[in-house]
Amino acid sequence: MKRVLHGLVLWGAVAVCAVFLFCALLFRVWSLGTWAGLAASGLVAAAAARWPHWRAWYTVGWKKRFLSGLFAIFILFVIYSAALIGCMTAGALRIVPEGQTGTVVVLGSKVNGETPSADLQARIDRAARYLLEHPECPVIASGGQGAGERISEAEAIRTGLIAQGVEADRIYLEDRSSSTAENIAFSKEVVEANNLPETMLFVTDEYHEFRAWRLAERAGVESWAIPGSTPLYLLPACVAREMLAITGMFLTV
Repeated sequence: MKRVLHGLVLWGAVAVCAVFLFCALLFRVWSLGTWAGLAASGLVAAAAARWPHWRAWYTVGWKKRFLSGLFAIFILFVIYSAALIGCMTAGALRIVPEGQTGTVVVLGSKVNGETPSADLQARIDRAARYLLEHPECPVIASGGQGAGERISEAEAIRTGLIAQGVEADRIYLEDRSSSTAENIAFSKEVVEANNLPETMLFVTDEYHEFRAWRLAERAGVESWAIPGSTPLYLLPACVAREMLAITGMFLTV
């Protein structure tokens, strides 16, 4: 009975991963997070398919210790992943305090030709709502032009904001960056060059707010979060990718 239960748990994990990743692939979300999820699903599927053989192999001396070590590593990975999700949650909860002013910075994401990706459109929509409610805030549209993009991410953000009623003269472009760290560094230059409020109010996905906050601290910038809502079908791949990005940030000085 226990053996059957273990197999069902493994196959259940594969099914859950497959459903979420299939949704991402359906919308052509090919990212490091998607590939990592596919690899993890494949490993779990292989473990589920060979579970009885693994059980027999496990009962032999040093092999038992070896698999116990692998299991311990897996548990540590789960704990570390939970800690990272906690960090992402903490970042998303750092919403702008009542009465706090600053420069809104919309962090870029993928543009398909000249059309914002679903991820970026969600950020544009959130920024537009905030800016219409806070007419005193200037805004920086931040993001360079990458592969497959006919315009810069900054230009796509600017166009989207104007279409929703934000005045063009409130919008400043930062169209050189290719990473979150560069978003912040180059936006800081725009702030200084135009004598804008120094505090940055980041508009980005909930999961991304933590890394933006920590990178802003490194750059000596005070910041707060205006989190948007990530489309559900993008969330698994995006969170997996963000875990890798946060780990890379922790490992760099």
